Amino acid sequence: MKQIHTDVVIIGSGLVGLVAAHGLASLGFEVVVVDKKNFNNSKNQTKDIRTVAVSEGSKQFLESLSLWKNLYKYSQPIKNIKVFNRNPYNKIFFENSKQNALLGYVIKNSIFSKILRSKLSKNKKIKTHYGSEVKHIVSSHDFSQISLKDKIIKAKLIIAADGKNSTVRNIVGTKIYKKNYSEMALVVNLFHEKSLNETAYEIFYKTGPFALLPMLSDNNFYQSSIIWSNKESFVKHLLSSDKKFIANIIEERVGRLIGSVKRINSRQSFPLSAHINEKFFNKRLIYIGDSAHSIHPIAGQGWNLGIKDVKNVMSLCESNKFELGDENFCKHYNNLSYKNSFQLFQITDKLNSHFLKSNFSNRLLSNIGFKIIENNISMKDKITKFAMGI
Repeated sequence: MKQIHTDVVIIGSGLVGLVAAHGLASLGFEVVVVDKKNFNNSKNQTKDIRTVAVSEGSKQFLESLSLWKNLYKYSQPIKNIKVFNRNPYNKIFFENSKQNALLGYVIKNSIFSKILRSKLSKNKKIKTHYGSEVKHIVSSHDFSQISLKDKIIKAKLIIAADGKNSTVRNIVGTKIYKKNYSEMALVVNLFHEKSLNETAYEIFYKTGPFALLPMLSDNNFYQSSIIWSNKESFVKHLLSSDKKFIANIIEERVGRLIGSVKRINSRQSFPLSAHINEKFFNKRLIYIGDSAHSIHPIAGQGWNLGIKDVKNVMSLCESNKFELGDENFCKHYNNLSYKNSFQLFQITDKLNSHFLKSNFSNRLLSNIGFKIIENNISMKDKITKFAMGI
């Protein structure tokens, strides 16, 4: 059986895994990317209609890797975020007062992935093995190795970036704490009448949060993406309905913001769940992104949390204090990433639970909280910086 030797093998080539590959290659490491999907086949190119909300901090990191220049023209800047709690009077408006820095950017997953894969294919430090499923993982003091159908890859470090249902996690036996929500997320991309003027909206209804994200205009049509968390029965009912009915429901909710719906471009649904691994490392193996943690989308920070994992890996590599992949390296990575991930896991879970409650005391507490934050410039600035990831 053929053997391949490399510095790092990344299992999974979602967006976080692809960014990790670019980042580690920029530091001079030899990187092998393995994915069970064959992305060399055009039929397997991602058809994910979802969008990525890229924070300012993540954008700056992508700039440092010379990736943002290829992504920028496909991104929709966000200058303002407006949050409402069930009615137009309970509101918080966030904006960034600093020049040359925005709150974030919205990019289609499919475009993001295509650009990163294109650049990856031209990088001599990176090799890809698409259509290859990991069968076995063995780790020793000096190296780890993965077994594929027709080859063995040996590396100093394995990075698991293979998503919420991680194959690596199952093979190694890393335990997780998982929470399944009774909600589903309905994702709808649409053309509409009015411009959102580079403003993103989040509206908390008693059935769940409703996010409205501006996207780049297409053929002179204003375009947005809606991520609507709601009861599973409601989401399934909408998915089975015709597009005209969905358009009417959306206009009823946010017609004052987007005007009339011109066309529903696509619709998808996803069950909502969150999880966190008991730890983010094993022997010569670390977890990043959704293979390590996933959170409720209420704050729109899940992808950016994965990018922070990549930053932490690179900071350890750049420090020259640790041998790549050894026990100290993996433990220090866990220490850098785990606390922040656990805190955000808890915060998003508790926020979602709070806003779903309809009793008088919860509504009163929410209203008071919104007024305090809206009128406190210092507090708003701290929340803004957190959302921006800076």
